[in-house]
Amino acid sequence: MSIVDNGGAFAIKGFNYQKAAIIFVMIHHFEKNNFKIVPESKDDFEVYLDDQVYYIQVKGTKKLSIAKLKSKPKGKESIIEKNLFPGVDNDNRKIFLWDLAETTKSELTKVRGTLFPEKYQFSDKQKMDLAESLELNPSQLLRLEHQFIYVTPFTNDLEKALIMLKGYMVEEELLVTNERVSIVLSELALEIDQKSEILIDVEEDFVNKEIDGNYLKKIFTRVKQKEMFDEVLNNLILNTRTKEKIRAIKLRIPLLHTTLKEEIKEKIVTNEVMDCNTDEDAIRYIRSLIGENIATELSIALAIDYFCEIEEV
Repeated sequence: MSIVDNGGAFAIKGFNYQKAAIIFVMIHHFEKNNFKIVPESKDDFEVYLDDQVYYIQVKGTKKLSIAKLKSKPKGKESIIEKNLFPGVDNDNRKIFLWDLAETTKSELTKVRGTLFPEKYQFSDKQKMDLAESLELNPSQLLRLEHQFIYVTPFTNDLEKALIMLKGYMVEEELLVTNERVSIVLSELALEIDQKSEILIDVEEDFVNKEIDGNYLKKIFTRVKQKEMFDEVLNNLILNTRTKEKIRAIKLRIPLLHTTLKEEIKEKIVTNEVMDCNTDEDAIRYIRSLIGENIATELSIALAIDYFCEIEEV
């Protein structure tokens, strides 16, 4: 029997707002200690940061009220209860949404946040109402003290959300160009989809669902290297058809030519490459160490690929 409700793992297409919320958390915290995110596990997603755990429930419904947050559709758990269930009493709990009913919002207390600068806390009156109407037990009452509402700066309109995410990443110089940002966001969205699809039957399955800060750093590096690869290739005096072949071969290097690439790395003296005056000279030097029995297009692709990775060596 599964130890987690895997319902969300079968409805990936329906969580665009949730995906944007996960990416929003990632780009703000990926460089911090022990950061990782687990989508569609014990809650809509979990955040691990330093020594803290955050269980996050995401709702993209318009004008959410306290009545809706505590309602039990067809006898199922309310949004409040779902978020109170996982973890231990002192864990952090948040409900992410983009629109609160004014009657509910006016009673909430704005307090200093942890993941983000501001969050909302239930008033004493609201807590009493929740405790009575949901018949919360002592443990749930303790957990309610650590449950907050966060209103995201974007709506459930994914296109507008992505525009906001792009703007933040460019503004913070995480990636300089909009084109780079678009590639990174696409890769993150795909990774979230793939991790969300992994079902949890035993505790060890959680590890396979994790996305950590190093993953995002690797994406940044890979995107920059791809952009540099194209720039270097365009600087070489080759016809268009040859360049197309080289780009196609570059995509196959991780699958077919990793051993050859490692052999080349062992022969190259990085300082010799960096002393070259032009990209053409650098690629010519690297190719001279590859060997004449390697096809020209593959030789060039390997040389450029290594050249773009030098700063990471």
